[in-house]
Amino acid sequence: MQVIMVLLITGFSMVFAGTGNLSTESADNNYEAGIAPEWYVADIQEGHNAIEQQADTPGDDSHENGHKEEHEGDMTPLLFIVIALIIGAATRHWLRRSPLPYTVTLLIIGLALGAMNRLGWLGLIHIGNFSFNIDFIGKTIDWAGDIDPHLILFVFLPTLIFEAAYALDLHTFKKTSANAFLLAVPGIVIALLLTGVFVMLIRALGWGFGAWGWTMAFLFGSVVSATDPVAVVSLLKELGASKKLGTLIEGESMLNDGTAIVLFMVFLAVLTGEGSDSSPVIQFLKVGLGGMLIGLFFGWVAIGWVKKVFNDAMIEITVLIAAAYITFYVAEHFFHVSGVLGVVTLGLVMAGVGKTRISPEVSHFLHEFWELAAFIANTLIFLIVGVVIANQAKVTVNNLVLLLLVYIGVHIARALMIAVLYPFMRKAGYGLSVKNSYVLWWGALRGAIALALALIISAEETIPQEIRDQFLFLTAGLVTLTLLVNATTIKALLNKLGLMKVAPAKLMMLDSANRFLRQSSETALQKSRKDRFLSRANWDKVSEYLPEESISRIREEIKIETAIAETRMRILEKEKSSYWSQFNEGMLGPVAVRKLTEAINEIIDEGGLISLSQRKDLEQEWRTPRLLKRLQSMPLLGKAAQRFFLDRLAVSYDSARGFVVAQEESLKLLENMSISTGDGDTSEITHDELEMLESEINENRIHGLTFLRNLRNSYPEIYSAVTTRYAIRTVLNHERKTIEKLLNKGRLDSGEAEKMISRVEEKMKILVDSPPSLELPKTDDLLKEVPWLKNLNRREWNKVVNAFQNRSFAIGEILVREESLDDGLFIIMHGHVTVSIGTQKIDLQGPGSVIGEMMVLTGLPRTATATADTPVSALWISSSRMRQALKESEVLTEELWKCSCNRFAENILSKQEPYNEWHKRELRQWLENGEIVRPTPDGRVSLENRVGILLSGQAFADDGTGLDYPSFLHPGRRYSFSSDARIYTREITIPG
Repeated sequence: MQVIMVLLITGFSMVFAGTGNLSTESADNNYEAGIAPEWYVADIQEGHNAIEQQADTPGDDSHENGHKEEHEGDMTPLLFIVIALIIGAATRHWLRRSPLPYTVTLLIIGLALGAMNRLGWLGLIHIGNFSFNIDFIGKTIDWAGDIDPHLILFVFLPTLIFEAAYALDLHTFKKTSANAFLLAVPGIVIALLLTGVFVMLIRALGWGFGAWGWTMAFLFGSVVSATDPVAVVSLLKELGASKKLGTLIEGESMLNDGTAIVLFMVFLAVLTGEGSDSSPVIQFLKVGLGGMLIGLFFGWVAIGWVKKVFNDAMIEITVLIAAAYITFYVAEHFFHVSGVLGVVTLGLVMAGVGKTRISPEVSHFLHEFWELAAFIANTLIFLIVGVVIANQAKVTVNNLVLLLLVYIGVHIARALMIAVLYPFMRKAGYGLSVKNSYVLWWGALRGAIALALALIISAEETIPQEIRDQFLFLTAGLVTLTLLVNATTIKALLNKLGLMKVAPAKLMMLDSANRFLRQSSETALQKSRKDRFLSRANWDKVSEYLPEESISRIREEIKIETAIAETRMRILEKEKSSYWSQFNEGMLGPVAVRKLTEAINEIIDEGGLISLSQRKDLEQEWRTPRLLKRLQSMPLLGKAAQRFFLDRLAVSYDSARGFVVAQEESLKLLENMSISTGDGDTSEITHDELEMLESEINENRIHGLTFLRNLRNSYPEIYSAVTTRYAIRTVLNHERKTIEKLLNKGRLDSGEAEKMISRVEEKMKILVDSPPSLELPKTDDLLKEVPWLKNLNRREWNKVVNAFQNRSFAIGEILVREESLDDGLFIIMHGHVTVSIGTQKIDLQGPGSVIGEMMVLTGLPRTATATADTPVSALWISSSRMRQALKESEVLTEELWKCSCNRFAENILSKQEPYNEWHKRELRQWLENGEIVRPTPDGRVSLENRVGILLSGQAFADDGTGLDYPSFLHPGRRYSFSSDARIYTREITIPG
């Protein structure tokens, strides 16, 4: 960690050293990055050329002197970083209990340093007879006060934005993204228009802004209407606001940068007469969507890279740092789109898919690293912002009055904007309550981005100096006031609104946990008294360090439903934690852990008010996308579709296993809660409620076990492959833990243990990259077991086998539909199919069963519907190709009729007396002894004491009545048949 941070700080200092002020070459490159228009870059470059020509004039040694001064001042940025970090550490340590947020305290310190330097107090100091020259501190403050505004954007924002996006709860962000978008796009447009109108109203009243026009007013509105992610992100970590509200404020602040900057550029271009040919809408789409696409691209690259790495924190963290900065740089410098939106997108990608691609052992270290990086960036940026404000703001009485009016005006504008959008925000995602809307209004801080844009305006020479100074002062003043006033009072607002109040049920749980901790600690203390090595200890003094007793119990009457809901929430959080724990141990795959956590997040959103067992069935994982169904019919893509189907089954097995393990851990938690209520305390929920919760968990557990059993029976190959992977990882986990124990016991030194663990982790990496295959048996092997194909010769066999295709069906999908002419014949290889007529289920077909042969043989509509009862793998052949094969092979025709005749007979006889009263199993056993006969040359078949079923062709009774297939033939009657007729006959006996 220390090495990485040294490199990070050194990188900051190198960038600072090369970009000291607005007149440097690096500043030109930054202006070309899409923040300033092209004409401005040209003007700056022209000015540099003039300076270079002057510097090269013979006899002028200013160039040499400048070179010398630049060389001597190279360490100034590094010194400022060192001083800033010392101030930051001291502030966090000594002012930890200060009511002011950390970032606000740093801003005040920055303002103080800037003011002291501006007043000349950081020069020569006299203390008695001694004098101290601290002019070097003044130089560092001068450097910070004249900093290039693009440093704020290019150096600090990637770290802060990525850390904020990566730390977001992705599920909560998805639910709040609609409201965040409303605030970040139409909301900013509304706010800037209202702010511009307010500025022009002040001008109309003669109170100020005499030199301002509508364009400048709207330009000012675009700068001060957007909340700053740097300010908001740093503050939210110190607030006790709800996760939903905090994520909404954070999401708005990250998303509105694209809107703010593009509107800023549009109005600036209009003001300077350098308007773009494209419309503002097109420009906005380009800036916003372009940034997101670049973020997606580099997110895909980063995920692909870290996926190839296993447990190497240095590589994985370095890749993410590089990805964050290169995303911002490429977006701003090369494509002139929103770098912030690019980094936000990158962070969200890594917070979603990427979080499961990073090595589990690295995840915790990675989280701590980004927290430290964000702390350093926040420390530097807020000190710099304070110094810049104090150094460059020109204070006048008139400007102070205008600042107060504008401060009130921007809050009025934001209030009206929220009021306009509130009807939509109230219904979108989680919704927005009235109380939360107050926090949303008051918590809209302005910060570094607004100041950076104002500094760009202050350097725009085509704008009158008076307007530039006023623009910078008002922006800096708003940044200062929102941080000093809003940020310091928002906690009081939250308390006033009751948004930080802990629910009585939660207090009850905390009280119970504290009492349990006290009892456990007292028990441990009593055991320690018996330790002979501790016999002389001052046990009265030791007792003072026990957890405090719960002096006041919760007197408020708590509804039992609320207590149960809070208990459910604890159980759900435990279940969620179990999934990530299993993932960290390699016992749960990345796709499975994402699906399980997404599902449980939906239940957590209900606040524990629904049963723990009221969740989507695991079978939902078996649903097949429509695209997969289409791909199966394409010869070239059929294998890919089959592979996708098998992978989904493996993930569903993985999910179900992890689900069962989590339920068992939840039962242990519930057992622990039950033990803690054994003292008869009535403040806890009763044993009856605990038993109810236990039944809910057991219902989940039984459902998961049933799911696993069904999948194991239907797809033993998948069960074998997945369990083999689990077994291998279990052995490797044991090996690694054993090596760590040997190291702790001194039987191995650190070098030896590191080498041994490295070899184990190499095997883990191989297991991740090349897990046991999930191959199903080959088509040839499966078809060899089909009875009506066994007697074919080699040519006929190859022709039929090559005509079959693999088809996969998720649970609930229909293979064939009743009364339809669906094309094709299916042979079930894996899984089970329910056969039904109407709403009545009549049969369950398993592996080896044939579906659709009656339609192929007779051309009649389907007599029943076949639905996948489990995931089904089947071999399919089209009706046309099957009929062609039947024409070419008499053997195949006869064999298929033999295997299918009983189904025909059962369908017909089940509607005739007395067979309709027989049990289905008895009827099938009885039909097994039947046979297929063909008519004699004279067209006769004897039905003496035999029941008959006309399978094909025609039959004519003696009275001339004609019958078409399939028909019931009455025993004892005489029929004549067509030459192509096939008749199933069975001797009349009573079954059993």
